[in-house]
Amino acid sequence: MAATRSQCTNTLRRRALPRRRLALLLTLAACSSEGAGDGALDVLVEAEDVIIHGLQPGDGIEDIRDGWAVDFDQYIAVLGGVQLHLSTDETVEAEAPEIYAIDLTKIPAAGASQWTLEGLAEGRYEFLYGLHGAGEAAQHESVDDADFAELQANDWTYLIAGAIEQVGGVSCPPASLASPPAGAVSAGMNRAGDTCYANPAISFRLGATAETSFGPCEIDGVPGVSVSAGTVVTVAVTIHGDHIFFNGFPEGDEGGVLRLAQWLADCDLDVDGVVTQAELAAIKPSDLVELDERYQLGGSPITPIESMWDYVRAQLKTQGHFQGEGECPIDGVAHEHGG
Repeated sequence: MAATRSQCTNTLRRRALPRRRLALLLTLAACSSEGAGDGALDVLVEAEDVIIHGLQPGDGIEDIRDGWAVDFDQYIAVLGGVQLHLSTDETVEAEAPEIYAIDLTKIPAAGASQWTLEGLAEGRYEFLYGLHGAGEAAQHESVDDADFAELQANDWTYLIAGAIEQVGGVSCPPASLASPPAGAVSAGMNRAGDTCYANPAISFRLGATAETSFGPCEIDGVPGVSVSAGTVVTVAVTIHGDHIFFNGFPEGDEGGVLRLAQWLADCDLDVDGVVTQAELAAIKPSDLVELDERYQLGGSPITPIESMWDYVRAQLKTQGHFQGEGECPIDGVAHEHGG
């Protein structure tokens, strides 16, 4: 399913990825006016390992700190619209506008080759791409027909299914919103006085719209990618999978990031072992005692955050990376974070 394009231009201007206009743009590979450029770029889609292996409870930097384990059964992301801009000549550009709905749990650990741009002039290129609505997307072989139809019908960017589990785990929904079943037995209270109920395994299946442009990207302070004549360079678009468990929207060094999941358990308002979008949308951050001084909500790409559904969507917008941990400005705004 690679996309290959090779045409010349010297008139296009630099731009961010606009919604629903990629299909209207010329599909081209950057080249010199003499057509001498012959480098190529192979672009992979790569899933962060937590999407494949989940998150474990513990005290490690990348562990869930409040006892929950996280596993993903499905992690479909809609992405593409790769753009290159030659750093020394902004009139020289390349693009592979194809957009795919891809289940990141089903692609090779080393990444899946998805776009190829050929006929590139030598030089260093800025690299940009985006997350998109599924209405613009093609179906990758990793996504089944029913899920793809649902994605397209709702124009979702993500469809994520998984579960959190903890032996002895409880849900403590805010008392003003809780609707436990008749006869539900209390398992104590949290520090806000909300009643807790035994709930050791809680699943979720969330379809979300979170269209986002990423770039220009860099890795270890080095921008974009360098292309040489006669060579094929491989780079990776990397999607992280754990940001909804971050304690905010960190900028700079991620050493202070905590991964926490009790807040999600407490969003199971009817304590049926399933957290839904409707439940997340009904809960304000101020309703949850777990969102205490450990959380910093500044820097969110969605403002204001009026519900926990806003919080989830905002975190999903931050998950696009480059070459593993490389950073990309979000919707044109620099925002360093890691995962």
